[in-house]
Amino acid sequence: MSPRADRPITVTRKVHRRRRRARALMAITVVAAVVAATGYGAWQFIEENEYLLDERCQVTLGETEHRLTPAQTYSAAHLAAGAADRDMPVQAATHALAISLQEAQLEDHADPEDAEPAETDSSEAEESAEAEEDQAPVEPVLFAGGGAQWDAVEASSTVPRTSADFYQELSDSSRGEGEAELEWSPELGLDEAAEALSRPHNPTFYPQHGELARAFARPLTGMQPLVMTCQLSQIDVPGPDPQGLAEELGATLPNLLGEDAVAVEGSGESGTVTVGIEDVDAEAGVHDPVTEASSEDRTDPLWLVAHWAVAAAETYGVQSVHAGTHEWQRDSGRWERVEEASDEAVEISFSRP
Repeated sequence: MSPRADRPITVTRKVHRRRRRARALMAITVVAAVVAATGYGAWQFIEENEYLLDERCQVTLGETEHRLTPAQTYSAAHLAAGAADRDMPVQAATHALAISLQEAQLEDHADPEDAEPAETDSSEAEESAEAEEDQAPVEPVLFAGGGAQWDAVEASSTVPRTSADFYQELSDSSRGEGEAELEWSPELGLDEAAEALSRPHNPTFYPQHGELARAFARPLTGMQPLVMTCQLSQIDVPGPDPQGLAEELGATLPNLLGEDAVAVEGSGESGTVTVGIEDVDAEAGVHDPVTEASSEDRTDPLWLVAHWAVAAAETYGVQSVHAGTHEWQRDSGRWERVEEASDEAVEISFSRP
């Protein structure tokens, strides 16, 4: 057979191989497109339903992001506000947060039964209802107690402590009226502060929480604006409670804000809370006696209240917080600049935009 006769067969085989490769390549392309579309659709579904949302609160300093859970941040805000309301050094708030992280993981260990009303018969119902209205809310338990038993054979401590207990202990120690020989002062390290305050754990355990505590203490006491925010879900948001938030804020900062600073308008999702700060004393709140970098290195009440409201958003169903030229939205989880400024009040909203 001549070479010319073989040529058509050779060409046919090449064409057949090319077509087969083209079909295979097309099939692979179609499969890849289907897989990509399916993956994208699944991701969109998951994102829209927030199944992968990592609920958290964070403070970003430089390239470092410090995180707490929303529940821990709510407790941290309570402690930071307690120091600000007592005009204490910012180090008092830092030590409170660090010590609570070590002893209670910054979580409320109060007994839920303490918040439940006692059972009464029908004849006592009217009197008990009036008593319950005047009953103060249960103080969160954020510390362990019992004294410095860490060096004892049976190192156990089960007596809880509230923030009021802690700050009273700290105040007594700073005046030389504490149980320990060492007096508390802002210059002390966390191990020395734990020893001065007769904390129940070994003093060497506390310094490990110092960096995280300092990161959250300063914005939550109003010393640093904008650096703290929370990423929260819109799924199963607690029922909006403007009145509850207003009552707790007033009870948490009675000395700093005064009686008429917190105003509630409306209820539920249509409710708003306005917190006026124009009458707050310029010298009120925390200060930093260690650095004293400038006269401005102290509480800005606008950002104390704003960060407190963001920290309380998970508990009270807050949707937005407006302070100064910025607004925090629950949907975005970020502070964003807005055109309208609110320099003399913090505006807290419960309706979703």
